[in-house]
Amino acid sequence: MNRCRTEGIELTQDEVDHLTQLPDGAHVVEAHLLCELEDGHAGPHWALAQSEDRDGETHRYWWLRWSADDRQWAHDTACPAEDEELELCMLPEGHVGGHSFS
Repeated sequence: MNRCRTEGIELTQDEVDHLTQLPDGAHVVEAHLLCELEDGHAGPHWALAQSEDRDGETHRYWWLRWSADDRQWAHDTACPAEDEELELCMLPEGHVGGHSFS
């Protein structure tokens, strides 16, 4: 899949601090996020900013959804699709366009 070519979005320092301080944060928080949807998609952009993992299971996702005039945090579950090698799609459930493993 060819990813969206938007310039992305910057997290505020407060957002970075909040996501960094989550007790079960799964990865390093990046201040600059790029849209993870397929290039040419309709609707808002989406990027995964952080996930919370407890005992090896993802508990909560922190998705940032944005457009030119709107910015919202969403905690949608991940897309349940998987490919023949059992690689999971790492996009929010109900996303537009192809899966992340396409």
